[in-house]
Amino acid sequence: MPRPVWTGTISFGLVAIPVKLFNAVRRQSVSFNQLDERTMSRIRYRKVSDADGEEVPDEHIVKGYEVAKGRYVLVDPDELEPFIPSATKTVELEEFVDLTEIDPVYFDGNFYVAPDANPKPYVLLAKAMEESGKVAIGRFVMRNKQHTAAIRAVDGRLMMSTLAYADEVVEADDIEELTTIDDVKVKKAEVAMAESLVDSLSGPFEPEKYHDEYREQVLELIDRKSKGEEFEVPTEEKEKPKIVDLMAALEASVSAAKKSRKSA
Repeated sequence: MPRPVWTGTISFGLVAIPVKLFNAVRRQSVSFNQLDERTMSRIRYRKVSDADGEEVPDEHIVKGYEVAKGRYVLVDPDELEPFIPSATKTVELEEFVDLTEIDPVYFDGNFYVAPDANPKPYVLLAKAMEESGKVAIGRFVMRNKQHTAAIRAVDGRLMMSTLAYADEVVEADDIEELTTIDDVKVKKAEVAMAESLVDSLSGPFEPEKYHDEYREQVLELIDRKSKGEEFEVPTEEKEKPKIVDLMAALEASVSAAKKSRKSA
């Protein structure tokens, strides 16, 4: 049973809506521990000094910010205390915008917003947002960190996405390889063929079709080894020959896509 990661209220004008946040995404991964093969005991890490390799006791560990190579400014936790966001339990809705105005690059964590106690104001806000097609932008504090969030209505329910700050987003112009593409010329026939390929591969998004194949294969390997079963490591597929001619590559891709659709 999922547990809430945050509880509080959404402040909507003079209306306070009690809510709970639940993680909308549960990341799946395979993690390994490092072991001493002689004893099968866990490998532990110590906090050691770069200067002499000696272990440093916790009471001698301080916070420092590197301002130049090898030069640090020490900051005491008491000095940081006044800047830590107040742990308020309110999401202040500041404005409503169109979802299309938010570039997907800004989206970060995702949460379900569920009503806590009286659900009526929650339902009212969800219906109003769904009918207006607007997304609410607000700020709140979770785990001593201030977040900007976008709240949207989906099928009568509210969902929240935390947003990256503007100064955290890397500008495309900062990437040298992207500054040269404006000078690249393509032929109309090539564009038309590329559009044909896009059209032949178009369809509804079905997320259940996609799997983390690496994780599934690793878990199968672990399961079989734990049972003492043999496991044959699959051979790597040979790299397909590269087609230098762009039009030939597009035509071959369109043909393959059409055959795949027919067989499906």
